[in-house]
Amino acid sequence: MDPTTQFFEGLNHRPPDPLLSRVRGTIRFELESDDGDDVWLLVMSAGSVSATQADRPADCTVRTDRPFFNRIAAGEANPLAALLRNRVTVEGKIALYSYLHHLVPGPPGAHEPQDWVRQRGQRQ
Repeated sequence: MDPTTQFFEGLNHRPPDPLLSRVRGTIRFELESDDGDDVWLLVMSAGSVSATQADRPADCTVRTDRPFFNRIAAGEANPLAALLRNRVTVEGKIALYSYLHHLVPGPPGAHEPQDWVRQRGQRQ
């Protein structure tokens, strides 16, 4: 399974995220590849996030090529930097896209800040 599919399917199994508790909206991802476009719909509501392969309108539409989104989904590329570098285009409520960085993994080898704080507390 490629990183994009793992990322979107994994969102359906995430517990609600308190940092996203006030976010409500839908993001449509149009991912271009040699095999044709792949469309995913991400729904955010009160901290819960779900994704499905549904072809319907959304509050925000994101377009990029699938190989590049694989890098975002694997934590190898930053979604906000990708927007600034024109690697992705966003239409609609761009604020919804800005929450994507809460959902994608960090760079390979990065530590989870909460785990790091817990470990430091145990050493004292």
